[in-house]
This record gives sequence, structure tokens and C-alpha cells, in this order.
Amino acid sequence: MNSGETLERPIGKKAEKEKLKKRKNCDDVVPILSSQLDEIQKEKRRMHEEKNESMRIVLEERRELMRIASEERRELIRIKEEKNKVEKRKVNDEIMMKDTRTMDPEQKEYIRLRYLEILERLRSKFPS
Repeated sequence: MNSGETLERPIGKKAEKEKLKKRKNCDDVVPILSSQLDEIQKEKRRMHEEKNESMRIVLEERRELMRIASEERRELIRIKEEKNKVEKRKVNDEIMMKDTRTMDPEQKEYIRLRYLEILERLRSKFPS
């Protein structure tokens, strides 16, 4: 035997069994870990899809609320316009029914001009 060479001792039965057992445990763990990783990835995809669905629902709800708010604003504007028409008609009716006997000439003239203005507007709206 050369002094530079070291001889390796052959593996004993017990050590070989232990080595095989460790390898077998590792071989058993890899599929389990792979399966767990697949499950984690599936769960992550499912959660991502749920998040996207939730965001889609929130956006749809927000659009619906905006549409409703817009309709309510239009209705409010329509109501205000109607109220203005009623108020204007009330004022016009008051002018048309005004008793001018106790008024001075300038007040009478003002009422007469407003009276004519109202009549002209009505005639243009409802021609005979």
C-alpha cells in the first residue's frame, strides 16, 4: 500500500440502511411538498380571481350609484324648473289681477307694460 493512498472502508449494513432510509424519506417528501406547492398556487389563483370579481362588483355598484345620482340630479333640476315656472306664473297672475285704481301714473304704467309683456308672451306661446 502506498502511504499517499487512503483506503475507504466499505459501508456497513446498518449505515447503508440508514442512508437508504434518509433517501427514501427525501423521495417521499418531494411529492408531498410539490403537491402542497400546487395547492398553494391554486389557492393564490382562486384568491386573485375572487379579488378581481370583488373589484368588478364594486365598480359595477359604483357605476350604478353614479347613474342613480345623475338621474336624481336631473329630476331635481326638472323639479326646480317646474317650481320656477309655477312661481313665475303666480307672479304674472298677480300682475294681471292687480287693481291699479289707487296707483300713481308711473305705477300704473309699469303694471300696464308688464301686463302687455305677459299677454305678448302668452300669445306667442299659444297662437290662435
